[in-house]
Amino acid sequence: MIEATSEIHVIPVAGIGEVREGDDLAQLLAPALMEAGISDGDVLCVSTKIVSKALGLVVAPEDRDAAVERSSVRIVARRLHTHRVTTVAQIPSGPVMAAAGVDSSNAPAGPLLLPEDPDACASFLQRALQERLGLQLAVVLTDTSSRVWRVGVGDIALGAAGLRSLEDLRGSTDGSGKTMAATVRNLADEIAAAADLVKGKSTRVPAALVRGLGHLVIGEAEQVPASALSRTGQDDWFRRPSLESVWQALGLPINQEPVARMSPEPDPERIARAIAIASLPRRPDDRSTAPTTSGARAHLIAPDLVEVVPAGTGPQEWAQAGALAERILTALGAESIASPLPPIEVRIVAPGSSPGSAPPRHPGPDAATAPVQSDQEDLP
Repeated sequence: MIEATSEIHVIPVAGIGEVREGDDLAQLLAPALMEAGISDGDVLCVSTKIVSKALGLVVAPEDRDAAVERSSVRIVARRLHTHRVTTVAQIPSGPVMAAAGVDSSNAPAGPLLLPEDPDACASFLQRALQERLGLQLAVVLTDTSSRVWRVGVGDIALGAAGLRSLEDLRGSTDGSGKTMAATVRNLADEIAAAADLVKGKSTRVPAALVRGLGHLVIGEAEQVPASALSRTGQDDWFRRPSLESVWQALGLPINQEPVARMSPEPDPERIARAIAIASLPRRPDDRSTAPTTSGARAHLIAPDLVEVVPAGTGPQEWAQAGALAERILTALGAESIASPLPPIEVRIVAPGSSPGSAPPRHPGPDAATAPVQSDQEDLP
């Protein structure tokens, strides 16, 4: 177990100035670091944004959305925030970030992309600074990110060099003598967050020194890259949020998926979305053996009633209506995961029946609804 130090100091590094494409960051940082009193064993935390500026990773404002798409390895979710759709995506280096990390703040020339390999950038900067300053230090490239289940943002480590980024406490004992089985501390993110307390976008301080952690500044053979800090692939417990997961299971291509809002949505809007999604055909490559819903139609008859009408009276048409009813129940169930909806019944009725007059033929379990406008049209 790593012994805690008695004191940690976080020192802002000022006087760097505006970074432009082609700038040598080590040359720009070295005088400012000396002015800040850099010492052997310090951890230098640098905003990844100035690395992106030096590398010229800028795009025109009108190309921002296309840049987000190009920078995304995997789309996790999309949410409507005021008038803009925010894409949450995994970036090439591993983390899942809003807008794939494409950022327009303090970027007068246009939105900035993140470097594809922040660990390599951190390593290059670390070696260059050590040669110039003649001391050993670690470098962490930081960026602002939100946290799952937490409000607000904080800095995380996108790249790291010369640092013991993780502390594995599994197998050691806690203060009461109990053996720990799951605890692994993310030291790099903790350091990045501490440094952000003295850095700032408005004050134009893109770097900070964290002193008192010399025991974590190590050689290349022992270092842990920041790419190892992301849960991706099979380790990712939440590859897609609940709504998107169900939409994907229902066979919707991503270009047909609707965009849910960040703010709470009224029940009628969620119900209408569930019916619309269920009514869309499965993607062409879906090999499900379930019958298609071709020809069947769904009607929202009342706040607590959806009727499904087959295209005809033959067995195939009734099977298609049953498939649509099941898809509606599944989509309503997905909408109810985050916030329960009142019960709504889904029934299949014979073609030509008066709306709301037929006896139930497909009673549904608890799903969802609330008062809806009576003039709502049939959904496709």
